[in-house]
Amino acid sequence: MDLKTSLPKNAPADIVYSLPANFTREGDKMNGHFCVTKEKIYVYNGSEITLEYSINDFSEFECKQQIGTSMAQGTLKSGETICFCGFSQDQFLRYAELMKLLDHCLRTGELMEITDTEEPVCPKCGLPLEGAKECIYCTGKGKTMVKLIKRIAPYKKYFAIAVICTILSELIWVLAPYLDRVIIDKYVTPKNTHWAGLAGVIITIVTLLLLAGVFEFFNMKNSFKVALNLGRDLRQEIFEKSQQLSMNSISKRTAGELINRVSSDAAKLEDFITANGKDAIVKILSLVIIGILLFIMDWRLALMTVLPVPIVFIIVQKLFDAMAIRYTKVWKNGVSHGETLHDILNGIRVVKSYGNEVREIQRYTECSERWAKSCVRAEMMWYLTIPASEFILTIGNFFVLYFGGNMILDHTMTLGQLIQFTTYVAMLYEPIRWLIQIPRNLADTSVSAGKVFEILDEDTDVRDCDDPIDLDIQGDIEFDGVYFGYKVYNPVLKDITCKINKGEMIGIVGHSGVGKSTMINLILRLYDCTQGEIRIDGVNIKDIAQHSLRSQVGVVLQETFLFDGNVLENIAYAKPDATFEEVIRAAKIANAHDFITKLPDGYNTRVGNKGYQLSGGERQRIAIARAILHDPKIIILDEATASLDTQTEKQIQDALGKLTKGRTTIAIAHRLSTLSNADRLIVLDKGKLAEFGTHAELMQKKGVYYKLVMAQRQTTKMKKVQPQTC
Repeated sequence: MDLKTSLPKNAPADIVYSLPANFTREGDKMNGHFCVTKEKIYVYNGSEITLEYSINDFSEFECKQQIGTSMAQGTLKSGETICFCGFSQDQFLRYAELMKLLDHCLRTGELMEITDTEEPVCPKCGLPLEGAKECIYCTGKGKTMVKLIKRIAPYKKYFAIAVICTILSELIWVLAPYLDRVIIDKYVTPKNTHWAGLAGVIITIVTLLLLAGVFEFFNMKNSFKVALNLGRDLRQEIFEKSQQLSMNSISKRTAGELINRVSSDAAKLEDFITANGKDAIVKILSLVIIGILLFIMDWRLALMTVLPVPIVFIIVQKLFDAMAIRYTKVWKNGVSHGETLHDILNGIRVVKSYGNEVREIQRYTECSERWAKSCVRAEMMWYLTIPASEFILTIGNFFVLYFGGNMILDHTMTLGQLIQFTTYVAMLYEPIRWLIQIPRNLADTSVSAGKVFEILDEDTDVRDCDDPIDLDIQGDIEFDGVYFGYKVYNPVLKDITCKINKGEMIGIVGHSGVGKSTMINLILRLYDCTQGEIRIDGVNIKDIAQHSLRSQVGVVLQETFLFDGNVLENIAYAKPDATFEEVIRAAKIANAHDFITKLPDGYNTRVGNKGYQLSGGERQRIAIARAILHDPKIIILDEATASLDTQTEKQIQDALGKLTKGRTTIAIAHRLSTLSNADRLIVLDKGKLAEFGTHAELMQKKGVYYKLVMAQRQTTKMKKVQPQTC
């Protein structure tokens, strides 16, 4: 979001943000600006400064939305509210963002400078970076190539064998034109009947061809070894890195996009590295050797051969940027195709429930057509240019034939020499054609490379410290002045300070969007707090190894996810080495054993995609059994009994009671009655800790919690009233 849309006349150079202001604080119209520097706030009316304040004089900034207009205002440390200016409603979001930045400055002492945080662009070409660290168009092609070729290092032995075999094979083919010349000049043209010599030459050619076949076999064998191992490693590395990324990074990407990077992008890089990595050495070597042979044979004809080559390379080089843009569109449409397919298949029950099969077929068809058309446009541009490039390239061949023919007539060159020369010219054009194709291949591959390296090179914002602690957790949790926001300057949680004792059951309540789920995400360290500290048993959560922390925390969510396996595998997911007896014990505690034994194959019954073969309550009880088997020190329940019928909820509550016994438990629930067993309640309001205490204490205060309880009781009474029938 641009927060420097216009500047007043004669504005100083140190202004960081400037937004138009339409009204003075008294309500009079003006053509002014609200400007912010690192330390000061200025309000301009025209080119004149009418108000000036220091940022540090204030304790809070906010936007006040009114009818027709809105006001920017701040609260002084003395408690007095100061109105800065008024502005039209189309500027409200910008002013609201600026007020958050000023609030962040008050807390940290630093005024962040942002431009368009949602759409960072390349400083060189101005195109969106779309999450990448470097622009795929401006990053040097050589740099991308080096990054890819380096990945061959673990398999350099096989790669070296493939290269050596290819070079030997190429050398044999370089000898072939010379043997052709011998046959023509010594046996065909003079009509030599010395059959023994001719037979010797033919046997030599056959032997060399067989050797070339042997070398090609070992080349292909070792090339495939490199390709398959390299592809496996690349896919594995991308997948492992995607597992290490924080939730903040993962939430910016769709499942379809990540699948595309692990599968098709990795496969494209695998092909590029295997083919072009080896060929780059062989083709360049062939080009040098054959070029030297041509110039040794006749430098004038050789010069005619290579004269058109620079022109072709200039044409192809000019095409690269245009090709890269088109292949980016191909990649985007390919990802969109995968995402659409993933979305439709995942929601197939909803599609069928609403009878929207035809509509979804049409949506998929349109998506598939966009992808196909973008592929055609990308390839069409290249193949319209290639015929002209090929013609220019082969002009040199026509010169060779013309002047070479005249040299034969003048008896300064034999027919065999000309055939040998033209064969070498054809062999010279092969690596040149390969080099011409490189920009196209690189334009296509660089898009995939950019997306893959974006994942591999990304620094996760939640990582272990240099010497993490493997803590045996007891269950004490403490929040100390915790702030958190997905944007640093826009906190969702503000100054949360509280202490949860070992073995306590704590309920977190509040309106939707106040930060309840965010609070438990911070305990799981799916995100790091932007300010303050969370301690478990007195140890900063950032000093505890993530694996150690999460292996001792059990989570039961409202949306239970089951893997596409059997019941036994899903329960044992929390403890892969668990015995069958341990799984049964966990299922019995979770009140799940009885219904599992009634399934067609008992514990071996497959649950289907996401567990859709089971009811919601059955899935929930399997999730609880999984948490019990995990034997955690801390339990987190996020709306674990929401959307269940009364009987099923009672079974789940019984199972949860057994699960939480003697463990530190943090539960979120909108239905406050489900938190009746909680020792204390955390009440969040507008991201702040509004109240903290027992049910009785909070009801006596008649604050936020009291109002929530009263509102729910009123709603419950209304539901019990039966409608009158006529």
